[in-house]
Amino acid sequence: MNESMPNYTTATTIRNSQKVLESLARSGGVANFSEIEETSGVKGSVLVHHLNRLQALNVVEKETKGTYRLKYKTPLCFIFHPARSVPFAYFGLLGKKEERETPETAVAIDLLKQQGLKPSLKYVVTSPEALNSWKNLRLQYQWILCYEDEIIDVDSVKTKISPQLLSLLTNYVVIMDCTSATKPATIAYYELAQKLWIPLIYVYEETKQLKWLISKEDIQEKLTKKF
Repeated sequence: MNESMPNYTTATTIRNSQKVLESLARSGGVANFSEIEETSGVKGSVLVHHLNRLQALNVVEKETKGTYRLKYKTPLCFIFHPARSVPFAYFGLLGKKEERETPETAVAIDLLKQQGLKPSLKYVVTSPEALNSWKNLRLQYQWILCYEDEIIDVDSVKTKISPQLLSLLTNYVVIMDCTSATKPATIAYYELAQKLWIPLIYVYEETKQLKWLISKEDIQEKLTKKF
């Protein structure tokens, strides 16, 4: 810590950094220095210190002179941005049709909409074989195809989806859905969601109930320990 800075306790340091992150998230992920001062209550050189600290932690980026942005809008805008003007992206899995009439992805998206979470982008990971089994429905998703030897391997799924997932996190609140496809794909989603603090859902097929495997409250608890 800079010698000119006051001797803050660890708890105070963490709380001030959290206030700065909350301020940025409530502004939709981007704000200038004076806006952050006003909404966070962290002022002057103390704010400079915390912005530098958060940049060193690779959480905040300096966009232009005096303007800062969250490196990723997920998960902080999901937690703190009440107006929901930050767009949502759904990131799901699709298995083979078999006896189903409705894709599990469609069920999940409808359940999210009931909670006020309407995705503007829908990315779905599947295999060519599974996609072909649903061809009559002409599903309107952005597809990421994993071949049969990839969809059954945890690391292969993670390698295949990580570039697109990381790209989405910068400008969208991403919600992952690990309901369908293979067990390795489900594990890959869970591991990535845990690592990147992404909200994660699962839908019970028989009852059509949505469960948050990684909820807003889970992420908030991590946040209090991290920064």
